[in-house]
Amino acid sequence: MDLSLIAQKIVLSFTTATFSIGAFFSFVVAPTLFKTLGKEQAGKIVEKTLPLYFALCLGLDALSLLAVFKANVGFILILILILTITLNAVQLYVIIPESREKKRTDYQGFLKLHKISVTLNVAVILLNLTAVLYLIFKPF
Repeated sequence: MDLSLIAQKIVLSFTTATFSIGAFFSFVVAPTLFKTLGKEQAGKIVEKTLPLYFALCLGLDALSLLAVFKANVGFILILILILTITLNAVQLYVIIPESREKKRTDYQGFLKLHKISVTLNVAVILLNLTAVLYLIFKPF
């Protein structure tokens, strides 16, 4: 089997996983927690889970980026993956620590960071969906 084809399947698998995990966590798990447990309990669970979620997405996209260089799929996919990796790293290493601090000292500041975080998260989900669709429909 062609190494390029194997790499394409790896990239497709990892970007699909990242998209699926992001969509499921953001649009099913988190809303269900807040509806079921209430704001305070759900917030504690989500606060503990977010670093794992962003680290997982960051790792999957980083592995995709490594494989994309052997996949021969085009420059646009490299740009998408660099962007998703950057956005997940910003979430994990900048926004989460800052949010924890703001939540204790400046709740309005926390709410602003939360809006930024949600926007970046949706952007990553959409970028990963774009990568998946690109890989599915691009003729190689």
